[in-house]
Amino acid sequence: MNKHHPANNVTPKGDYLKNKNVWLAVTGSVSCVESVGIARELLRYGANVTIVANRAALELVGEKALEFACGKPIIKEITGQVEHVIAGHDADLLIIAPCCATSLGKMVHGIGDNPPMLVALTCIGAKTPMIVAPAMDKNMANSKIIKQNLKEVRKFATVLEPIMVEGKAKLPSKFRITAEACKVAGSNDLKKSKILVIGGGSSEEIDDVRVITNKSTGKMAKYIAETAFSMGAEVELWMGNTTEEVGEWITQENFSSTDDLNKKIKKLGKYDAILVPAALSDFIPTKNKGKISSNKIPEIKLKKAKKSIEIIRKKHDGILCAFKLESGLKDSDLIKKGKALLKNSDFVIANHSEVLGNEKTKLAIITKKDTIWVEDTKINASKSILEEISKKI
Repeated sequence: MNKHHPANNVTPKGDYLKNKNVWLAVTGSVSCVESVGIARELLRYGANVTIVANRAALELVGEKALEFACGKPIIKEITGQVEHVIAGHDADLLIIAPCCATSLGKMVHGIGDNPPMLVALTCIGAKTPMIVAPAMDKNMANSKIIKQNLKEVRKFATVLEPIMVEGKAKLPSKFRITAEACKVAGSNDLKKSKILVIGGGSSEEIDDVRVITNKSTGKMAKYIAETAFSMGAEVELWMGNTTEEVGEWITQENFSSTDDLNKKIKKLGKYDAILVPAALSDFIPTKNKGKISSNKIPEIKLKKAKKSIEIIRKKHDGILCAFKLESGLKDSDLIKKGKALLKNSDFVIANHSEVLGNEKTKLAIITKKDTIWVEDTKINASKSILEEISKKI
């Protein structure tokens, strides 16, 4: 690929697939029009993408569009270069997206009559990690034959469930497919780890209409949860107030108030690590019944809120990572404030209020032995935090 080709100049989102050879097989579902976007998203995580397509797919999406997407000629026929054989040695991951109903059946029954299926059968034999993303009509997806074929495919591949919309079993988003690719073929630093992330802001009711809340966007919690997934973890996210849309592949529950969260914590399950970038109220108002009249200035009585991190520590014996946000402090004073939280946690992430809502951050990863400063995007900072935690799990 020429160094000036646009495929070499995509804006990176991460390096989970750096130096990984990802083969993208495109079959004859109308969803193959999404393949260009999937290829570009894989490039943003460092993958070297090779596209192999069958004739039916090329009737729906242009060959030149696919070549542009990955930056090199696609494989549309098997030549004397025995491309399918090369795939068995070269591919770190095979993604079949979309995978039509016909291709499901061919894989199960060993029919290699087109380039994607020859590549698939070779990779099955080579035990190459595989992701299969089916896409078809709803009635086809509901047929007993298709369900049986999917059951067989799950024996050698990760199958991404389609999204049922408008009577169709549609392809998951390019973000969902890429997240799974990072998880399957990435570093897997958190493989087999169960991670809980608690984020967003809390809302404390003044009356039946009004609340006291804060400026938290939930952005850091979103990035930590999605990054942990990409690093191989089983992830749950408990989210309060947020302006962020979290990937549909993350298991998510919501809470509103600090008290609501603390009730959930009392039923806490077992996790390898819990991270709490949530902005929780330090003070809770006494709630008035009904709606306070707007004709008078209300007197709001506050009481100290129970510290959620202390409740978590009593219920959780794994890694606990607290977050400390301060305003107007020098870095040295911020560190002192952060270290005080090590009484109930194993890690403290300390930062300044100026980063609220921003894409970039400056934070300190504090432990009893060390302090590491990170100044980067919140996505990359999330990875730095989780890499440190993975060393202790």
